Amino acid sequence: MATLVSATSLGSISLPSPAPAAAATASPAISPSLQIALEQAAATCPGLDWALLGGGVLVDPALSAGLTSEATDLCSSPDRTATLVALLPGPTEGIAAAVLAHSLDADPDLTAPAADAIAFAAVNLGAPYRWGGTGPGGFDCSGLTMEAYKAAGVSLPRVAQDQFDAGPAVGPGVPLMPGDLVFFGAGAQEVSHVGLYIGGGDMIDAPHSGAFVRIEPTPTTPGASFGSDIYVGATAPS
Repeated sequence: MATLVSATSLGSISLPSPAPAAAATASPAISPSLQIALEQAAATCPGLDWALLGGGVLVDPALSAGLTSEATDLCSSPDRTATLVALLPGPTEGIAAAVLAHSLDADPDLTAPAADAIAFAAVNLGAPYRWGGTGPGGFDCSGLTMEAYKAAGVSLPRVAQDQFDAGPAVGPGVPLMPGDLVFFGAGAQEVSHVGLYIGGGDMIDAPHSGAFVRIEPTPTTPGASFGSDIYVGATAPS
């Protein structure tokens, strides 16, 4: 595993150090019938969150054929995230599963476009910031969000200001949902940065030159400070 980004704790989910990757495979949303199956499988292991197993299934649908067996493997492990990573085809898929599990915790009804966009961003954790970059191998902030939603079949403008203007805006007081885009700058007409919200007060973003695509906390109250900028608002692409 690469060590470009340190391990990040997301609630009860601990992400391993990520390796750069070029793209994620499109992932289906959790259907009601699959959610029931996941919950039933998780119930065989006291304390196992079905969303952790669900994150793995979103990345590798083949896991859905043996949910009870996978739940047993996770149940007996002292590090359930590491065990889930081991069940998946490779390290970047495991990282995506952990991020998706965190998002599912925040919103069990995660939509297919949001899941696909989050999966794309997750497997690119550790990719270097590159001004004007749209991957593979490097992204700037709006290049990452544009390509993430492109992988989900949603077209976004290229730059952060235009992405903010394109909306649809998340209304004042409306809670952020995983998959929303969060924007920063000097104001609504001076947007200079964008990230992809993944729930729990966290986003995935490509922050600045010399850094890497990473998970970091985001303010969620308009006007709250974010470095030398403020949080301007959010949109909900679909």
